Amino acid sequence: MPRVVDHAQRRREIVYALWAVIHERGIDGVTFQAVATAGGVSIGRIQHYFDSKEHLIRTGAEYMVAEAEKRYERAESDPREALVALLAQPVPTDEAGRLGVSVWYAYLAKSASDPWIRAFLEESTQGTAEETRRLLEELGMPPEKALKEATRLVALSNGLAQSALLGVTEPADGISLITDEVDRTTT
Repeated sequence: MPRVVDHAQRRREIVYALWAVIHERGIDGVTFQAVATAGGVSIGRIQHYFDSKEHLIRTGAEYMVAEAEKRYERAESDPREALVALLAQPVPTDEAGRLGVSVWYAYLAKSASDPWIRAFLEESTQGTAEETRRLLEELGMPPEKALKEATRLVALSNGLAQSALLGVTEPADGISLITDEVDRTTT
């Protein structure tokens, strides 16, 4: 009987190996060989799923956003709690989170010279700001004020993610600050 192959799982495993390489070497250090070594798979398997290094790197960015969206979908239905969860999500609270944030920043750095990555990250960031604005309006904030506050809160979240990644701010303190700012902004 033929072996059943979970192609989605194989692609995901390759992307996780890609992230390990990006974390260790940056995006410019990505090669099929490096990803194969990190993932314990053959170069041929990677080439079966990804026709180029660019395709693999772009898919890695898409997976990051998709996984963040899945985690956010599990947030509470209460708009305040959903807002805190959305804004606190980038703050790395464990090693997996630290790896994820470091890979995100590698993509952010690469966006300076890669128009596709820049457009993709811009769209993702706008999505976060739009969801923040929507939640603020749901909490009773007028639309024009919600837009301004959404920009401020997303910037705070991004700054705290960076600060926690660098070890300047403890993750719990960063999340507490986000929670306090959401409460201050919405009361």
